[in-house]
Amino acid sequence: PIPNVRGQFQLENISTAIATLRSINHLKVSEKHIKDGITKIKSIARLQEIDSGKLKKLVKNNKLLIDGSHNPLGAKALNEYLESLNCNKHIILGMMGNKDHNKYMSYFKNISSLTTIDIPNQPNSIKGKALKNKLNSFNNIKYKKSIIDAINSIPVKENDIILITGSLYLAGEVLNLN
Repeated sequence: PIPNVRGQFQLENISTAIATLRSINHLKVSEKHIKDGITKIKSIARLQEIDSGKLKKLVKNNKLLIDGSHNPLGAKALNEYLESLNCNKHIILGMMGNKDHNKYMSYFKNISSLTTIDIPNQPNSIKGKALKNKLNSFNNIKYKKSIIDAINSIPVKENDIILITGSLYLAGEVLNLN
């Protein structure tokens, strides 16, 4: 069956795990165990869809995803998933100060808007205004003070996706806020 995750990189990880389980004979993992496992996976902050709660209400019928990727390889995999979708993509971005912000964002193509924010409760994060200034190659970029302000500022149309990304710390704050 199709695993309960999004993105090619997740499917590759699951395939590797299944192959490993099948090669270790003494574990006694059955095909039923594998099928049950891959259909019940909960991948927290890895292309996780927020399908209920306070923040979901703000986006109404649109999709709200969070992904804790924070390095260029993660951005590359995340963009590959986004490119497979036929819709407008809006990114809300918060990152730690020690990351390669421009390299991370260089992988994102064809996004409709980019909103930078501060990561609450993280003194080592880059401030959203400074991040916006660093990413000046993006035409449709703005800064908002909070996650809620950022979501409310995006002019979503039917079938649009809002993705909150750039840090596992940010993903945790989003989940707590929701």
